Amino acid sequence: MGMNADHCKKEKKIGRSMEEKKKEAVRELLGEDTILDDLSQKTDLAFQKGRAEMIETAGGPEAWNALPQPDQALQTASMIREVAISLGEDAYAQLSSDEQQDLDFFAWVGCGCHKEGNSVKGGAQAMAAWWDEAGVKGPILLANRDNKAVLKNINPDSDVLTPAEERAFEVTAHGGIKASSIAGAIFNHKDAKKGQQDTYKFWFLEAGIPLSFPDTSNVRYQSHCDGGAVLIQYRKKFLEFLEFVRDSKEKPGLNNMEQNLYLALQDQPTLTELATLALYAQAISHPYMRQIRSSSDINMLDLGPLHTQVQEHIQKLIDNPELLLSSHASFVDAAIDGKEWERPDAVAAILEMRPELPHLADVLVAFLKGALATWKRFTTEFVPGGLIDGASAEQKDLAWMPATNDVNEGILGSYRVFMRGKPRTTLHAFNAQAMYKQNDTQNFMDKNFTEEDHIYVRKMAREIDESGLEKKRKKELIQVQKKQVAEKRTKTQKKTQKKIDTAIKLSKVELKWKEEDIPGLRGQKLLDQFAAFKLMGAPFPEKSEDVKSVAQKRAAIIVAIARKNSKKWVPHTILDDGTIVINAQDKEGEVNQLEEGDEEDEEDE
Repeated sequence: MGMNADHCKKEKKIGRSMEEKKKEAVRELLGEDTILDDLSQKTDLAFQKGRAEMIETAGGPEAWNALPQPDQALQTASMIREVAISLGEDAYAQLSSDEQQDLDFFAWVGCGCHKEGNSVKGGAQAMAAWWDEAGVKGPILLANRDNKAVLKNINPDSDVLTPAEERAFEVTAHGGIKASSIAGAIFNHKDAKKGQQDTYKFWFLEAGIPLSFPDTSNVRYQSHCDGGAVLIQYRKKFLEFLEFVRDSKEKPGLNNMEQNLYLALQDQPTLTELATLALYAQAISHPYMRQIRSSSDINMLDLGPLHTQVQEHIQKLIDNPELLLSSHASFVDAAIDGKEWERPDAVAAILEMRPELPHLADVLVAFLKGALATWKRFTTEFVPGGLIDGASAEQKDLAWMPATNDVNEGILGSYRVFMRGKPRTTLHAFNAQAMYKQNDTQNFMDKNFTEEDHIYVRKMAREIDESGLEKKRKKELIQVQKKQVAEKRTKTQKKTQKKIDTAIKLSKVELKWKEEDIPGLRGQKLLDQFAAFKLMGAPFPEKSEDVKSVAQKRAAIIVAIARKNSKKWVPHTILDDGTIVINAQDKEGEVNQLEEGDEEDEEDE
């Protein structure tokens, strides 16, 4: 009746495949019912026709009779199934539309945890973009040790960055998510040997604050909201602790990660983002999660109204952020469910800090807008007029699915933890143990097993272990990967050859280097000129939509010619065999010939 999964394309594709398999199975079952209930001339004729086609496909009666008995049996079984499906199609066509809908009903729903987690991701991206869009100085860079050394040596009087400096800027993260991630790595790393974990726990316990830092090292996005709340609520204590760590070392000082966090907790824009993450969790994340996890009996197909409510509430906060930010802000108006904050002390700390965070309201609204857009994108299964919205209560009940994908995610997590301790365990052995526990097999065995049963099970276990099942599975996996690699290589070769063929074709185009010749170009001649100029590295607009029309293409070519004449652009050379020779101009204005693939132009390579 349906499938609950996360929102990746692979899972959705599996859902569509399952829906098609179900429709096929429904028709096969209808056909079987027809065969069993209606042994008529119609069914006889269908089987006669199917058998005749099967023998004809095999090469005629003689070829058929020459086939081994197992092959005949397999082909006969396939023929019977095809006949059943054909008869089922006829039976299906005679049903009412309501009956057809009941039989075909298959609803795909996405896990509620993934919806909420992705909403935080969408909000964080919008929040990070706000600083540049508003022209406001954003959070400080939190560079790793190597990039920090590069960024430190940048010449402040130079307007030009070296490639290494540009790379350092591009890969260096900043903001609330990064600060929370660094804090998690220091205070609650997934590797117990890393960070300040024991010292952190003992120090805060002695300070009267038994505090476990959110698991940002293992869980994404939502955990950073909790991380933001903890860092804001106990900001002064965290600064004291880092100073304690600094002074407790044999050679006083903070390592790079500790120094980054110490600076981030004193940086106004970073604190603004941490506060925004925390407030979103208090108003949206925690109330939503409380509702979808309030009972194991909740049917995800009944939660369309809840997801509509979430989106309407976010829009209400966008229209009036003071519901969440004013000194008298209350969970009654600001939280989705109108219930007490998950972390009331963190909210109080944020509201107390608000005068120090002048951009908090704007950043919060930007975050909410990004989150709202993501909620809309991740709740399309509940769209008004859609399958779930129009389903009957009976259909929803028959297609019952949990509100989260926790069971599947949980067993995957258990497998990873299990394999860390017992890495030589085979997958089928882990599956057997998991099913043994899940199905309460021991209780069943205690009640029903005889000594003969135990002997039989041990014998079967030995046979499975000796069968090389795991070895076969791994071999099949690598064979599939080899096939995929071969297909990718073939695809790449075809793509490369296509580029070469295009370059050879364009090398024969007679180029127009006078601006007055361009306005008269039209049709294929214009397209060829534009493509040839582009292949030679013409300074065309980066966005393809900016050069779609004929006029735009002509204008782009004229600009390129003008830049060439003013020596601001040196065209590449296209040889007869399609090779592109890159003509790069050095600082003295001399032209250097570079072969295709040189580091100076990786994109052309």
